[in-house]
Amino acid sequence: MIKILLISFITLLAVPVTVLGLEPLSQHQMKRATAQAGLTIAMEDVTLYTFNEVIEIANPDNPASYMTFKDVESLSNFAYVDGYGATGLFTLDVFTVNDSSSPIDGEPLLFIEGSHWGQTTSTTISNINICGIAIGSMAIDAFSTPSFHLYLGAHGSGIDMELGARISIDKISYGTSSTDTLALSGITLADSFTDNPSDNLTAPTTWKATGEFKVGNIAHNNPATLDVAADALEFWHLTDKGGTIYSVPNPRAGSGFIAVNMPMKGSVRVENMAFGANNFGAFALDNIQAHKLYIEIPGRGLGTP
Repeated sequence: MIKILLISFITLLAVPVTVLGLEPLSQHQMKRATAQAGLTIAMEDVTLYTFNEVIEIANPDNPASYMTFKDVESLSNFAYVDGYGATGLFTLDVFTVNDSSSPIDGEPLLFIEGSHWGQTTSTTISNINICGIAIGSMAIDAFSTPSFHLYLGAHGSGIDMELGARISIDKISYGTSSTDTLALSGITLADSFTDNPSDNLTAPTTWKATGEFKVGNIAHNNPATLDVAADALEFWHLTDKGGTIYSVPNPRAGSGFIAVNMPMKGSVRVENMAFGANNFGAFALDNIQAHKLYIEIPGRGLGTP
């Protein structure tokens, strides 16, 4: 998504600009003028290709601790969407909510929406290596988001976010050889599905997805959040099973950490799961509701010997 926005911006800069002088407008012309706070961009006949020989994630304090992805190849195309002509159409708006009854009253927000997004991306990774140990290869075939929306806001030192998307993936496979490859086929993430999975696991092609799988809910004051904070607490005060209070040193004291909260709602269905030559059929996870999913990076060190 970031690549697409960057390419669109560069394209706009490259278009020849005609210099216009200011001219007075009549009262009739002034009445027809309206202020706008957004833009719409459409992609058509666009193909994006990237290849990275090595992508590495490493700990600079410990060179032996790293993860590498080798020969990462990705190809994206924008296909025709029935009834909507040019594809890759999205809108971008900046606005402020003016509603005293809303929990986000007065909060400025960035809004991006692609209601008929025709992009399909396939990605392959020839080798994944962790600390010198090769753990296999991975492929994602035909990853597409027929629709999506994104709200971005801010609070203090962090970010508020709501991301909704309908996602479909033809196949995700991972393994070291054909005999130990795990493959998930026909993956769809959405708000809900029309068919009861218990009645249709043997015929998943009848499943009909509706709505978008959503992470965060801006309008109901439960956004996904990302914060960068400092941990100044020197000791933790804990209570054991018997009710006795005791203190332990905070191993993260004096350092920074990232805190992420990802409430989510939606459903996931997979038409087939296979391992090697064995097929296990379809499965469904419906009506997923995580009101809070909180993660700290790095963690607090609880349980560390």
